[in-house]
Amino acid sequence: MYESFYGFAEKPFNLTPDPKYLYLSARHTEAFAHLEFGRRERGGFVVITGEVGTGKTTLARYFLSSLKDAATAVVLYPALTAAELLRSILDDLHATPRGESLKDLVDALHEFLLASRARNRNVVLIIDEAQDLSPEVLEQVRLISNLETDTEKLIQIILMGQTELKELLDRRELRQLAQRVTARYHLAPLGRQETEAYVRHRLQVAGGEGKVVFTPGALLGVHRESGGLPRLINLICDRALLAGYVQGSRTILPPMVRRAASEVRGDTERPRVSRSLLVAGIGALVLAALWFLRGELARPSSVAAAPPPSLPQVTIPPPTTTLAPLDPLLLTVDRAASLRQATADIEALWGPGPLVATPFRTHLAQVRRFDLPAALEMFHPSRRDTCYLALIRLDGDAAVVGDGRGGTQRVAVRDLDQLWTRQATLMWRDSLSAAADAARTGQFARDSLGRLGYLEAGGDLTAAVARFQRDTELAPDGIIGQRTLLALYSLGPHEGPRLSGGSS
Repeated sequence: MYESFYGFAEKPFNLTPDPKYLYLSARHTEAFAHLEFGRRERGGFVVITGEVGTGKTTLARYFLSSLKDAATAVVLYPALTAAELLRSILDDLHATPRGESLKDLVDALHEFLLASRARNRNVVLIIDEAQDLSPEVLEQVRLISNLETDTEKLIQIILMGQTELKELLDRRELRQLAQRVTARYHLAPLGRQETEAYVRHRLQVAGGEGKVVFTPGALLGVHRESGGLPRLINLICDRALLAGYVQGSRTILPPMVRRAASEVRGDTERPRVSRSLLVAGIGALVLAALWFLRGELARPSSVAAAPPPSLPQVTIPPPTTTLAPLDPLLLTVDRAASLRQATADIEALWGPGPLVATPFRTHLAQVRRFDLPAALEMFHPSRRDTCYLALIRLDGDAAVVGDGRGGTQRVAVRDLDQLWTRQATLMWRDSLSAAADAARTGQFARDSLGRLGYLEAGGDLTAAVARFQRDTELAPDGIIGQRTLLALYSLGPHEGPRLSGGSS
């Protein structure tokens, strides 16, 4: 509803556990380290607990996205019987049992684990909301962990759940399982500074950094009202953004947060009048009275007295934008036509030949680093949808953009950045077809990483890719995807236009 108003590519405070939105606070980083430890050691259970809404499921999805060439099974609804649990695991692993008995299910899982071990492939089982498992099913989970070789477990099992999971594992009949837990971590709520960083992180990922501002008082209110629980932070911030949209303001103030928190809690009590609001009301009455008296004293006695004026209503005016150089561009172009023109502007810089278009949710510093022309998605407070401009050159504090008619226009980078949604499509020429060919991809990556100093002869390609991704602010998953290829291409020697001017 409010995405285009703030310039978001998507809603920043959705409750879905999207791994790209995970804010790795100190607590979440430690929890992730425990998960990694359990994966590497291939032994015992890892248990992650935390209060409702602390981000356990999002952390689990992030951990899953970091696994390379691993077979994974995820149980999200653990209110199952032992047989149902095994069937669910086998379904995720695409393993087919020979029959329906419990023995058939266990045998099928054992055969799959042995085959995976022969291929040196990890198998990871994650059970979310594990506090809802019955003691009988937990005992079956323990028996699954007995599937092992002489030196290591064949499956790594991760239990994630609320605080009650700790109490469940303390029960005497589950002491054998508890003794096999090699790593435990309790995920606590975020502190005040972490809450503020969390809010800013999600705004940046959604493409709204710089387009909407939570005042310091509003951020303090978010922490106080949410207790540092990410789920409550999301609910409160989402409603606060909706309040800002309704009032036409891109600055989120403490009253908006308080009202949002009240709606989240479902408060039905009459709101109390704060002291500051009472003082403001009295001040308005005094000003109105003085205004009325001044009019009475100045009015000739022969003129009939007019009724006293009504008190003015206090409203928050919509923000005004005075970006004269960009207004004509952003207010007169059609969205679809502007995208076609921006693409044509960039293609003209490259000359004849096919180009690869790679979409990014990014920021200006990263665009400068890649140094390639890009189609930027733009917004304007006076239009409901977005449009596009071709970013052709960056020269210090000035930018050269397409004017929507095949020409160019010079604007201030600050003005451009203020109305950019943070969504960009970078275009580049993949002369080796590396993006479409696995063999060329690997060779191109090795050559590029070696030239950039990330990979020595015979070194681990995946680890080198992950290091390069961290340094270029990409997701450090070690996978050579199109964005990683683009980053390698842009930082190496190539024939083509540069944002910094000229070709290389």
